[in-house]
Amino acid sequence: MHLVLRPLALVPIALALIAAAPKPDGITLPADAPIAASINGEPVSLSLATGGVDRITLNPDTVARLGLKPAGLMGKAQVRIGRSKVLTGRNTPGKVMLAGLAFNQRLFWFEGAGPIAEHGSIGPMALPKAVVTVEIKPGGGSGGSEWALPLFGDINSGSYGGVRGAGYGFGLSVDVRGRLPLPLASAAVGADLATALGGRLEGEAWEEEIFLGVRRPVRRLVLDRPLQLGPLRFDAVAVRVNDRRDATAQLANGQAAPPDADDDPSEIVVAADTGKQRRVVRVLTLSRSQLDAADCASLVVDKPAKQLRLRC
Repeated sequence: MHLVLRPLALVPIALALIAAAPKPDGITLPADAPIAASINGEPVSLSLATGGVDRITLNPDTVARLGLKPAGLMGKAQVRIGRSKVLTGRNTPGKVMLAGLAFNQRLFWFEGAGPIAEHGSIGPMALPKAVVTVEIKPGGGSGGSEWALPLFGDINSGSYGGVRGAGYGFGLSVDVRGRLPLPLASAAVGADLATALGGRLEGEAWEEEIFLGVRRPVRRLVLDRPLQLGPLRFDAVAVRVNDRRDATAQLANGQAAPPDADDDPSEIVVAADTGKQRRVVRVLTLSRSQLDAADCASLVVDKPAKQLRLRC
């Protein structure tokens, strides 16, 4: 998922200064506790959002209470998944006070979005701290091992860990608040996993929320060999049903969908590849359900080290 502002702002040129590197400035936050802040001098409580766009995103009633108005030509916003627009909204600059720091940042709200916990949310990439530690268990725990992944993403797209396996690769998104019965894979990731590990789709489709009230159909992919993600192991994942609604449902050119346990050989249809390049999304999301089951204690987004670390 990627948030788009129009018109695009110019990218500033940064000067690199060679100096002794100070210790990264960090913040530790409980996953479920509200974050006290103020916007334009008015008090607000923000929930911590991981596993999605990290920008400060507000509920409509909070926008009304604060008297926020879209900011002219730069006041439009969209959430896109690949090339598909899934939400339309507005934004405006605001003065934010959080964790003892004052900073200016754009504030967003979206039409038709589902309700957000507290007055709104903020993600690790939007927090003005170099290292963000999220306590999944009270106190962060002391046991377990730490699994480190290369960190990708930014304030407009969220934080992702890069995963590479034999025959598959994807961005790992970790949602510390949402609850899904199974890890949620995009269609392209599901197809890769079925080819690499063996497996088949089973049962009927159901819908899961993928972002701010946006719901999409998924099916259960039962794997012949388990998917091992650091300290976590999965025999099944939920896979986005292949359709044209957004790029999480698209397969790459030449990529075969996972076998379906319910397929009738007499009804198999052969589809030709058009040759047109498709922009697919390869992402897999872990939710709080999987983190709790694996006794995970903390998630760390370390921006200077470019690492996403999960302790379980």
